[in-house]
Amino acid sequence: MTDFPLDIVRRRTILKGAMALSMLGLGFGAAPAAQARRAAAMAATGGARIDPSTVQLLIADLQPSLVSGSRTMPPYDLGRAAAVLAKVAQILQMPTLFSIVPEGSGTPSLIPELKPFGTPSNTLLRTLAGPFMDTATAAAMEQTGRKTLVIAGYAAEVVVLQAVLDAVAAGYTVHYVVDAIGSKSARTEEAAFREMEEAGAIPTSVLSLTTRLTPDFFHSPGSETFAALQTLLRQ
Repeated sequence: MTDFPLDIVRRRTILKGAMALSMLGLGFGAAPAAQARRAAAMAATGGARIDPSTVQLLIADLQPSLVSGSRTMPPYDLGRAAAVLAKVAQILQMPTLFSIVPEGSGTPSLIPELKPFGTPSNTLLRTLAGPFMDTATAAAMEQTGRKTLVIAGYAAEVVVLQAVLDAVAAGYTVHYVVDAIGSKSARTEEAAFREMEEAGAIPTSVLSLTTRLTPDFFHSPGSETFAALQTLLRQ
């Protein structure tokens, strides 16, 4: 057997270790677990059709002073998508909770597009970054008895990410609505989206989600939700 110089053996050992770390960094080590979580989340939806009676909606921090900084989804587009999402939830009688945070010395409020849907009973003020960290908010969602949670809000890498991760951990099947989510940075938003998906959450859009909730466009309530979508379809 050929004896290799000690320095060559060391270099090969270091190289093998670096390759292993690189593979983990690229996600090879974590992929099976992440794929299993996503598969379980998808299986919980029962295929393409999503039963509206199992769904509730959480919209977080869509407030004028915050949304004005959105770059990945311009404020107008973000507000329009969120309003359609809230309208669909109203038509399908899906509970909607608006979670908001203080805004300096002023009174916090929803963006104008969402004000028709917000009430004192479904709008909760919190002071923690994540909605599930707030006892009243977490309890309100738990009390609905609905284990499929749709999440939208601003910003992707803070409130939305934390809501998604905590909801998955709490046993919810989570869908995050990409066109009803905004951020200041495409780079950091994409990182947040990847983390959400790795945790087992399901990316969707207002159009995709709505047509999964009501695939029959010709009879109520599908005809009503399809009418609500026209705001987004006419661009």
